[in-house]
Amino acid sequence: WYENYAKIKMRPSTYLTYHGYIENHIKPQLGKIPLNDLTTLHLQQFYKKLLAEGRVERIEAQKQPKGLSAKTVRNIHQMICSAYNLAMEQKLVNKNPTQGCALPKVEHKEMKTLTSDQLGAFFQEARDSGVYELYYLDLATGLRRGELLGLKWTDIDLDRGVLKIQRAISRQSGKVVEAP
Repeated sequence: WYENYAKIKMRPSTYLTYHGYIENHIKPQLGKIPLNDLTTLHLQQFYKKLLAEGRVERIEAQKQPKGLSAKTVRNIHQMICSAYNLAMEQKLVNKNPTQGCALPKVEHKEMKTLTSDQLGAFFQEARDSGVYELYYLDLATGLRRGELLGLKWTDIDLDRGVLKIQRAISRQSGKVVEAP
């Protein structure tokens, strides 16, 4: 599923994220269980463990909780579900153990915004640094960082007031990559 289907359907950054899920979590915990033998209980126990102690130990993650977020666990579940759905379509398995799993609820955190004074100071610093237009465009449109960095002059039609988002820039394996 990962190599033959997911790779051609998703963005390179998503593909790399899935690779991390597989190598760091799924293979070590579930990799020895044959697909037809994997049960909903196996998955439920796996998700519980991820929530409690699933974080891979890295220097940048030392001050974070030991468990993965509910959103990450849900993403892993969705990936496993997608793989099982394809396996069922191809008659490789006769059941999808992801059906019936109780998933953690995602907690929506309240957005923290700048006060008027903070925003004024921010824009003044941006003007002084020569990046005012970039930050103004970002705050006015809500573009993602990669979309903002992917803009070219040809994407902007000042006469019509149109901005086209054609590409995104990201860093993958230490290299800067352009994606649609």
